[in-house]
Amino acid sequence: MSAHEPVIGSPLTALDGLEPVYAPPVRTAASLAEEERRRRRMISNRESARRSRLRKQRQLEGLRLEANRLGSQNRGLADRLGALSYYAALFRRENARLRHESAALRRRLGDIRRAALWWRLVRMPQMPSPDSAAIGGRYVPGNDPILASLMV
Repeated sequence: MSAHEPVIGSPLTALDGLEPVYAPPVRTAASLAEEERRRRRMISNRESARRSRLRKQRQLEGLRLEANRLGSQNRGLADRLGALSYYAALFRRENARLRHESAALRRRLGDIRRAALWWRLVRMPQMPSPDSAAIGGRYVPGNDPILASLMV
């Protein structure tokens, strides 16, 4: 290589002192094949990234739809729970009222039975019963089935 021969990729200087000029790099068949491979790989990567973005977009849309559906279902279940809670409270109050009423009726029935027993005893003639001959001829209320049912 002589002193005045330009080196590939290095500035060329003219003999007249003009600005240096750069020579384009020399492309070989191997470098052209490598460049083509890089270009195809870049296109393939871009296409793969585009497909990936579309797939993510579809997945995100599916998740949004699922979230909306679940939110709607949750609101429906919350409304249903509120209604059921309301009716449960109504039934608890009604049950408490009925228990209270049942206890009052049982007390009243007991009072009526005692009053009936008292009236039966007061109005009963003091006649000896056939069974009372063995106990001195006195009337024994325990032998009367009607009185026995009232003494519960």
